[in-house]
Amino acid sequence: MLPPPNLSFTLPSIHDNSKLDCRVYHPACLNGLPGSSNPRPWQRRAAVVAHPYAPLGGCYDDPIVHLIASTLLQSGFVVMTFNFRGASSSGAHTSWTSKPERADYMSVAGFLVYYVHYLQPPQRPPNATDESVPPTLLSAGYSYGAMVTIQLPPLDSILSHFTSPATYTALADIRLRAQHLAEQQTVISTAPSSPRKSLGMRVGGDEDTSPQHIYDRPRTRSFDREERIRKGVRDLLSRTKLIQTRHDGDPTSQSGKPQRQEPRLEKIDDLVRFRSAYLVVSPPLGIATNLATMTFSNPFSTWSIRRRGGSPSTKKHRTKEEEEAAEAEEKFIINPALAIYGDQDGFLAVKKMRDWTNRLSSAEGSQFHDVQVSGAGHFWVEEGVLHKLREAVLSFATGFSRDL
Repeated sequence: MLPPPNLSFTLPSIHDNSKLDCRVYHPACLNGLPGSSNPRPWQRRAAVVAHPYAPLGGCYDDPIVHLIASTLLQSGFVVMTFNFRGASSSGAHTSWTSKPERADYMSVAGFLVYYVHYLQPPQRPPNATDESVPPTLLSAGYSYGAMVTIQLPPLDSILSHFTSPATYTALADIRLRAQHLAEQQTVISTAPSSPRKSLGMRVGGDEDTSPQHIYDRPRTRSFDREERIRKGVRDLLSRTKLIQTRHDGDPTSQSGKPQRQEPRLEKIDDLVRFRSAYLVVSPPLGIATNLATMTFSNPFSTWSIRRRGGSPSTKKHRTKEEEEAAEAEEKFIINPALAIYGDQDGFLAVKKMRDWTNRLSSAEGSQFHDVQVSGAGHFWVEEGVLHKLREAVLSFATGFSRDL
């Protein structure tokens, strides 16, 4: 299964600053370990894997999450797992709508994009780089995590929030942590052989992002390494070039006071441009959706897949929620995407699932595929099905890269 993580830390959620437990795993080609069995250079492929429903015990230690993550890791991906709010020691509580959980996922995806941007691999052999393979961010999830993955906005929409965030916000903190930790890992991976290369490192800490606390909050726990990450991010901010923007005050105010200057992080013009890909395993759609999230929108009830050249009048009469749902589904058509599920899944309306996959795969130019595993239930405990799941994940992870 999964080795010890290279990084274990926390991030603030962009929804409400709630603390999220996170882990990052590097493939063998990035660890620079003696006797590494993977001779291929890292191709800037990264993946996020989300876990099942927290109130039912879901967390990043779920065995199916481990299977998916370890398969991607062995395929050369940097893999990031995390605990949604309310799972394990992450902060806050599981929501009834899943909207905060979507923000949790977006927080992690934003971190990973900037982490990969700043991460420098060990020196590569001459002519080892395959420039024909673009960087890829694979958004994945199992069960409830798959359902949240389906509802995510497109990657460009997620990253727009991180473009030039105000300092002392969760968005800025995530960007600074990504840069600091990537630079730190680059030093470790390129340094002479050290036992730290094979050990996970715990960094991160309290996620109070108010100006007076975000970098200077007194240590409340005895984790020296968590204090070091806060100090590292504080030092990074002190030498980071900021831009000043005018903060619009209350337009009805008659005080005549000058507008407040708001410092922001600069936009990174050469930010790594990722191609998106999506993997969902056993999304509990059709039966368990309303049980798990109450008001969570069900893709089976609002078929609003946008075809190229679709009617403008149709789009004009959509609500904002319908437009967001259409965008979320369209990403499964225009990007490499795979759904894997069992035909004995008690948390799934199999017929509706087949209708959904058929609609997606039959859309013009669709890159969506699905794999139905005979005899598999929701928890993948039946004889022989784990092997089929792993093979499907492996085939997808290696296949869409060859097709680029």
